[in-house]
Amino acid sequence: MSRRGMSGRVLGLVVVTLVLATLAAVVSRSSAGPEKIAFPAKYKDGVLYTIADRYDVKQYRELYASAAAVQAAKEGKPLPSGTVLTLIQYKAQVDAQGNLLKDAKGRFMKGDLIAYAVMEKRSGWGTEYADDIRNGEWEYSVFGADGKFNDKANYKACFQCHKPHDQIDYVISYPALAGRTMVASAAPAPAGSIGVNIGAFTFGPPGITVTPGKTVTWTNTDESPHQVTVAGTPLKTGFLLKGQNASLTFKDEGVFNYNCALHPNMKGTVQVSK
Repeated sequence: MSRRGMSGRVLGLVVVTLVLATLAAVVSRSSAGPEKIAFPAKYKDGVLYTIADRYDVKQYRELYASAAAVQAAKEGKPLPSGTVLTLIQYKAQVDAQGNLLKDAKGRFMKGDLIAYAVMEKRSGWGTEYADDIRNGEWEYSVFGADGKFNDKANYKACFQCHKPHDQIDYVISYPALAGRTMVASAAPAPAGSIGVNIGAFTFGPPGITVTPGKTVTWTNTDESPHQVTVAGTPLKTGFLLKGQNASLTFKDEGVFNYNCALHPNMKGTVQVSK
């Protein structure tokens, strides 16, 4: 074979190789899914920005983020590309009767490690998802206590749960990340409103009866933020930090079921009748 023929063949192979490499890179970047996220082995190098007691599932939780993510949240900005948020789930310790044990500060006591839930943000991620499910540039993944990837986790539920929170970059714990876990003083409840307390991840009382046009006020006494959302209606409160309250007025008769948008297992009912 001539040198010219050999050179042409080599050049052709180089071009094909480059094309295949480019295609592989594109596919790698565009393929959606939890497998994109690596186990965050160095999560403790970041900031432990909050600890959460979950009464509804009897868990003690720790949440870690990078210092850059914390700073962005404090400035009210979207979290930067490359942000990894790690939530470590532990069983809360209980006594022989199944009652939750608490430390001297009234917080849950850490038990056995359950899992690692991770959300990661990268420029260009998320383009493969339909608009009704996409969470900006975030992906989600779950790892067992042994650090192994969990391919059985319900990842669609992660997107559905975080989807309504686009105003805070889809991060439910954004207020805690920004250092806002409580307010100095709550605004006074509207005169004549019916009060419902939010505490220990429950609504108290869970069911109330009011007349049409009556206002209901929810006050959060939990360390965790909550948000009341009334099913089948546009009625919902904003995020309620510890010490905050919010009110909704029920004009029509009927039975209105509501829950916490952040913790769907928290449920209550407002019955409106004359």
